[in-house]
Amino acid sequence: MATFTIYLLRESVTTAEDAVVTGAKPYVIADGPSDYGKLFVKPTHPKPPKWADLFENFVDKNLLGRVQSSAAAFIVPVDGRLFALTFGQGRFLLHPDAYEERFGLVVTLNSIGSDALRSIDKRTFIDDQNSRVQTSQASSALNFGVDIERDLIRGIVGRPLNSKLGRRLAGADALTVTTDAEVPDLRRLLRRYLTKFESRDYQENFPWVDQVCQLNPKGQKATELDAMLVEKLKEAWGKNGLVEGCWLAVPDIVNWELVDGFKFTHSAGEGVSNDLHLPGLVQAYSKEEPTLQFLRKRYAMPVDEEEHVLDRWPIYRCIHCEIDDGSKSFILSAGRWFEVDRDFVSDVDLAFRSIPRYTKPLPIYDHTDEDDYNKSAVLGSRGQWCLMDKKMLPVGGVYDKVEFCDIYGNRELIHVKHYGSSSVLGHLFNQGLVSGELLKSHASYVELAKDALIYSPSAAS
Repeated sequence: MATFTIYLLRESVTTAEDAVVTGAKPYVIADGPSDYGKLFVKPTHPKPPKWADLFENFVDKNLLGRVQSSAAAFIVPVDGRLFALTFGQGRFLLHPDAYEERFGLVVTLNSIGSDALRSIDKRTFIDDQNSRVQTSQASSALNFGVDIERDLIRGIVGRPLNSKLGRRLAGADALTVTTDAEVPDLRRLLRRYLTKFESRDYQENFPWVDQVCQLNPKGQKATELDAMLVEKLKEAWGKNGLVEGCWLAVPDIVNWELVDGFKFTHSAGEGVSNDLHLPGLVQAYSKEEPTLQFLRKRYAMPVDEEEHVLDRWPIYRCIHCEIDDGSKSFILSAGRWFEVDRDFVSDVDLAFRSIPRYTKPLPIYDHTDEDDYNKSAVLGSRGQWCLMDKKMLPVGGVYDKVEFCDIYGNRELIHVKHYGSSSVLGHLFNQGLVSGELLKSHASYVELAKDALIYSPSAAS
């Protein structure tokens, strides 16, 4: 048995050399008249392990052993397309924009049953959260807590219905498969995966995957949206990275035990940021113009404590951008444009319109910030409201500390946020949801809220 990590190269990549970075040595893999593909290997040299530096004042590092990483990519032609099978650090031999995104995900969805899921990687649009949920036995998506209104499915693991596809499939951009296939069998196996990728049969068992519709990256609409994105980033370049509806986010699940921070260049003087931020990108490339080519050819890189690069993503993949164009809403997330389903938008609008409106007067916002607004509203209420903003109740458990509300009075909980992007509204709704659920289910929460109200400054103070 062997495990293969497989990428489908874009149709625009017509030769193996187009997909592979320079510095990798090619080897033709053939057996007589049978030409199976081309293997690219990047030479590496043994070196002491990183932990050896800790003991170099006590022990000769050469006595502590040496480690060597490998990087290889096997490029296989199949029916006019090219596949890349990577080994070791081989994914770094591929240009990041050379392969199809969601290839592995679509193949896996088309190969497994709806109740045969073992793991799901999902990305929540509103909160920019990447998460992985696993179960001890094969289950349906319901058991993974997938929210079809908020979650974008990035990866799925399951056992295929047809054993000829492998023992287990893990699909995201790449397809990881465990199989007993040998080199002469690979082209036949890859042809099966290509057929699965071109099928849309998964929409019958997993219709919620396309609740948010992915646009053709080379289509007219995606091209128009890219142009709007560039204009928005030009605005950001003139405002030190501050622009509404656009920010940076980590596009993949990362190992935070290894990641110390992020960089945009290899310059030692750049420093390491704790997170990805648009102002940091602007600072790193203040003299460059944010063109589409710039976004695809410059990278964000997670690094370890020694500033060794652990991965790299094109800046384009790290941008989260929300654009309303006429009656439609579009989101750029993890390098792809998505259109929110029209019926879904209508359902959300209908549900929103059915929510009763708060009829009592609230102050018009003309304040320094949210904190100033809340204080002003309480002071102007003539004792009807109490200020509860930033009074965190120590609930404990998974919630830790919870904000009861921002303003309380007359048995009404008022939650306040300064209007911004959907992520701000998401936090507002989530704050109200959590507080409301605790009021109904957590007896001590009520007592904590009462104590906070007793010690809260009066509205007149």
